[in-house]
Amino acid sequence: MPADDPVRSLALAALDADAQARDLLEPGVTPRIAFSDLYRYATDPAFELPSAVKARLDGDPVAAADLERIIAARPFTYMPRQAAAATDGAVRRETDVAVLTLTPSRAVPTQTYLGIELADGNAAGPRQLFARTGSGAWLRVTLPVFSGGRIQVLLEAGGDMARALADPETEVYLR
Repeated sequence: MPADDPVRSLALAALDADAQARDLLEPGVTPRIAFSDLYRYATDPAFELPSAVKARLDGDPVAAADLERIIAARPFTYMPRQAAAATDGAVRRETDVAVLTLTPSRAVPTQTYLGIELADGNAAGPRQLFARTGSGAWLRVTLPVFSGGRIQVLLEAGGDMARALADPETEVYLR
């Protein structure tokens, strides 16, 4: 369905209205994160969750489970836990569809290169990388356009995404 499909928009609005009605009927309950926001976050690289909502996502198991179902429904590829062999130096995660490498910069120690190479160099590449850490936190990187089946993204070496991708407990979804 196209992003501007009125039926899809109506369905998302109905899900949000149902959740809001349930929240109003249960006094003292923190309102849920809108399903439509989670859906847009998972499917639209240009959409950013507000920082307060992103912080709530990590502590809301229902919303985190909703986000996981959306992301896992149609991933480009999935890289499960234990796929990373080491947390020092270069890291390599691989599926039959893509190879992800994390390589520290020799020139600038505070930078790390994230490289993704697709098995099919002519395939339309994924637009986002989602990482779910062992603690259940979700991280996302919007990916540039693939050229010849490859991309490279510069990450902060000590940043959340670089640490998560180096951790064997992290699950990775390319979407």
